[in-house]
Amino acid sequence: MALTLSRLRLLDVFARVGTVRATADELGLGPSTVSQQLALLESESGVALFERLGRRMTLTATGAHLAERARGLLDHAEAVDSELADLASGPTGRVRLGGFASSVRPLLLAARAELSARTTALEVELLEIEPRDSTEALLRGRLDLAVTVDEGDGALLAPTVTVVPLASDPLLAVLPAGHELASADRVTLADLAGAEWALDHEGTYLGELVPRACRLAGFEPRVTGRFASFRLLLAHVAATGAVGVLPALAVEAEPGVVARPLAGLADRRIVVVVRTGAARRRAITAVVAALREVADRSRRS
Repeated sequence: MALTLSRLRLLDVFARVGTVRATADELGLGPSTVSQQLALLESESGVALFERLGRRMTLTATGAHLAERARGLLDHAEAVDSELADLASGPTGRVRLGGFASSVRPLLLAARAELSARTTALEVELLEIEPRDSTEALLRGRLDLAVTVDEGDGALLAPTVTVVPLASDPLLAVLPAGHELASADRVTLADLAGAEWALDHEGTYLGELVPRACRLAGFEPRVTGRFASFRLLLAHVAATGAVGVLPALAVEAEPGVVARPLAGLADRRIVVVVRTGAARRRAITAVVAALREVADRSRRS
């Protein structure tokens, strides 16, 4: 049996996205090419990897097993490639680093500045990306690593992804400066039950977490604004007297707004995620080290 890595890579993508067309779209190939290569892989393996019903293909139990083992082989091959590249050149080249909006300024830009001061051989390209899109972006090769939020829902448990803890980010109540609780040592969600609310968009981490927590506290938040930009959310609080919840990283100075510690909501766990096969690449470890230095310095200040 002689299996080729390129065809195993096709199988890995097919197992994740589920169709020949989606596999072709992700890899920039034609559907007929993907079908042909998967058929060759099946022939090479000597066992039935797919069940075919009309034009639709699904993995057999054997195919699913091979796809799972292929991930490990591909991960190992990527690690070997990375190690060879590092032996030849050290931490050089371009690293594509993604992060959610409120992490870009205090973490990503700060880490990039640290690296730029140390070397001109390593270029860091930044991309703003929602936490829930980070793992998929890594698997599709759009990013080399990403700063994201571990929401505890298993989304970061992809078999070829390594998770590195980075920082803890407390959630704060943001209030208009004239609010009766603006100088309180700590605020609870129940204290804000009668207020108007400004929230992140539905489907986002905070856009779902905050209403759910409010319901657990016994009330439905009366939403008067939803904003993807946390800066606009803060401006809405200042202008209308609404209240909101933001992570400490996202709270910037805004006239007319104060942030108070919030009881009852756990801190966000901020992590760096990277494909396991690339985790030992010196360019990647240099970026991770810079991110951790910046996060540690921010925590101490």
